[in-house]
Amino acid sequence: MKPEIKTYLEFALKEATNFQIYVTAAVIGFIICFFTFNISLVPFIVPLFVQIIAKTNIRYRQRHLNALVELPAQTKDPVFIMDMKGKIILSVGKTLDIFKKHEIDNIQHFIDTNAFESIIRMATKAPLQEASPYSVEAYSKIVQKWYEIKATATGIRYGDNEQKVLVWFQDISLRKTYDLRLKDLLRYSDSLIDSLKDLVKTGSEFEHLSSFLLKDYKAVFITRADKDKNLAGYVFKNNDDKIEKSDAIIIHKESLAPINISRKKAQIISDDLQFYNSTEDFLRKNPLDPRVLDFIGIPIENFITYFEADISIIAFNFRSTITSNEKRFFEILVNIYRTMVMLVDLEKEIINSEQPNGR
Repeated sequence: MKPEIKTYLEFALKEATNFQIYVTAAVIGFIICFFTFNISLVPFIVPLFVQIIAKTNIRYRQRHLNALVELPAQTKDPVFIMDMKGKIILSVGKTLDIFKKHEIDNIQHFIDTNAFESIIRMATKAPLQEASPYSVEAYSKIVQKWYEIKATATGIRYGDNEQKVLVWFQDISLRKTYDLRLKDLLRYSDSLIDSLKDLVKTGSEFEHLSSFLLKDYKAVFITRADKDKNLAGYVFKNNDDKIEKSDAIIIHKESLAPINISRKKAQIISDDLQFYNSTEDFLRKNPLDPRVLDFIGIPIENFITYFEADISIIAFNFRSTITSNEKRFFEILVNIYRTMVMLVDLEKEIINSEQPNGR
């Protein structure tokens, strides 16, 4: 039996077991018998079959409608209908939950005025000084998320003659955060060039990088490989708005610590405690050096590590989930930092070569 026929018969069976259509058929049958003075089963059977067939046809044709209607209800990002003044006319599911939680009855309370005006221009295709935007990016302070917003006019009037607007949001917080951090990274790379001479004099390359990373991480371990290929470096952490530095720590080249595994596998490595049943399981899979853990002094929730040439860096407890965007960002950062270290080394060699007897 074809799937379409089987589905149709299932709908028909469901309608045939619906008690309500029997009541309706009985009422119609009694009315017909009363006015025609003809007592028979036909006035009862015909309405029954007509209802079963009609309702089965309707349900079969609309069998995918419920799933389609459920989509906007289940999406985590707001999808709703509003009027031209921003008043929420219709919202369902998770969108309704968001608006109820934050007591939003007008979208202008959710986003800024400029974004709202752009939505109206999109819906009405009414340009001001430029063409109407295809979409607009806006930040909601209420939920602290970035959204890409699209809108279109609907044919729904809801009892009045005012145009209504269908609006849908898409959460782009991760991408937006990544874009903003890349801009911050460009500023950081500029500061490295400007600070090059000071870094040569003070030898504070590690401190310079740690101050940048500790804006988004709780701690960072920065190392360089020595002549024996062991990793030597320092852990830095925030402590009462000040950066605290550990004593020198050496990780043996045969260690199974993630910072070493990254070098052996020649790839970026990250992990998160949320994927494990316990902290013990997390640390068993990722045997972080006890000296590093002791200095950090707080539970490790996640980490990311990468290397470039003799530089290896591992950062702990990113402020949110470590995504593919963050991995790309970290990789770029390590490469930029390694270039800066090479320039510092080169400048030191030049200075030493210009001094008498290499002094």
